[in-house]
Parts: sequence; C-alpha cells; structure tokens
Amino acid sequence: MRTLTVRTKCLLSGFLCCLAISCTDARADARKNLEDNLRRIYEHKFLSLKTPYAADKLQFDSQGKVVGAAVARPWSTCGMLQVEKLALAQGRVEISGARVILALRSTQTGLGVIPLVTDRGIRIRIDLPASPSDTLQVNQTRSRVFDGINLLQRVAAYWKPKVDLTGTDPVGQMKILSDRAPNTIVAELEGGRPVYLVNPGVVDPPKVTYQPDPEYTESARHKRVEGTTIILVVVNEKGFPEILEITKGLDAGLDLRALAAVCWLDLQARNKEWRTCSSAD
Repeated sequence: MRTLTVRTKCLLSGFLCCLAISCTDARADARKNLEDNLRRIYEHKFLSLKTPYAADKLQFDSQGKVVGAAVARPWSTCGMLQVEKLALAQGRVEISGARVILALRSTQTGLGVIPLVTDRGIRIRIDLPASPSDTLQVNQTRSRVFDGINLLQRVAAYWKPKVDLTGTDPVGQMKILSDRAPNTIVAELEGGRPVYLVNPGVVDPPKVTYQPDPEYTESARHKRVEGTTIILVVVNEKGFPEILEITKGLDAGLDLRALAAVCWLDLQARNKEWRTCSSAD
C-alpha cells in the first residue's frame, strides 16, 4: 500500500503540472492572437489624443488619466501620432510612433492644412484594468485616451482662410495687408478663433521664452547643407505655436526638423484680449 500511494501522488502531481503548462500556453496564445489583431487595426494608422501633451513618453491609467506631470499643448502640434509598433504586455498596451503636425500648404481650394509625419518619436503606455480577453475590452480602455473622430474631417476644418495668401510670396502679401488693413482677420482656427497678422500697436509679436535648435539630418550633414529655413508661425492665445508653414525651404529633411523644433517653442503672447496672432520667423 505504501508503494501504491507514492505512485498515485506522483501521477497526480504530474497531471497537475501538465494542466498548468497547458493553461499557461493557452493564455499566451490568446494574448498573442489579441496582439496580432490589435496590430492589424492600429499599426501605420493615425491616432488622436483626447488631450494633447508635449512629452515624448506618456503613461495613462486604465481610466485614461495621464500619470505624472505633462504639459498640454495644441492638438495641431501635439495631438496626433502615426503608430509604428504596438505591443500587448502584462496589464498594459505599449504604443510607439512618430509625432504628426499640421502644416499649411497651397491646395486647389486655397491655403489649407495637411498632416506631416515627423521623425520625432513618442511612446505611450496605457494600463489595462485586467488581463483583456478580446479586442473590445482593449478598445474600451483605448477610447479613454484617444478620440474616435474622423481625423481628415477635423484636419480640413481646423484652418479656415479669410483672405487669399496663396501667391509665391505670402510673407510679402502679409506685410502689404498689415499696412493697408491692420485689423484684418486672415483666418480662423478651430473653435472660431480669429487669426490676425502681427502689426505693432495692433497685434504685437510674441516674445520667445524657449527656443530649441533643430537637429541636423545625417543626409544634410553629409552634403554639408547650410542656410536658413523661414517658417510662418501661427501663435495662439496661450503662447504656443499652432499652425506652421515653410515660406522658404532649404532641404526636405532639414525643413521637417525645423518645423518639429518650432512646435516646441514657448512664447509669451502680448496680443490684445485673447487674439491669436500670426508671425513670420
């Protein structure tokens, strides 16, 4: 009886061990399938943060609240990203991508904004309330961090021009316009916010309080490219750059780096009331 008892315990122990391994493998397979499905849905797509933040690393809890200190900035410069990689880890979703900004471009219907993918990276971690079992559960948590809006519609409506500045020299056009009609509203931003031209005494230029330098690209360094990129900047009432336009380019890669650097400018708006002003820097 003693020998039989020992053998029974060994067999039972072996059965339980195999069962545990099978359950672990099943959970791993389910998580892998869920991760693959999420990747198919989100990788290489644009996402829009409900609250745009400037940090390159962001963490959100399961209720969609940002963890730690983060500075909110305009949606047009800090609210969008293109997903490059998505990973489903234990209790969280990790997203790596590139920042997307809005820039002015001449279109068939006039001066409009288009999204530009920069090479400035962003990493986002979203904590999950429990081990998710399907895509719906992950999407419910994701929806607390990201908007479900139609991005193309929001982009198209973000800038509404009031005057035609689609010529070959928009800066010169603005100088003429500011002399002849200094109180002219040249455009409206999202929310019906008017954009005025900088004109001392009417709309004063904002004062720069923080100005990061753009970084050279390897290609430009190899080609020894030097020069100046001139950018038209729409500064909002809080002193943040909101819309950008290259009025004099230098090199495609360097121009994009210059746009990305200007996005992080901090300025002290000195305009009347809460007017948004546009200045060429």
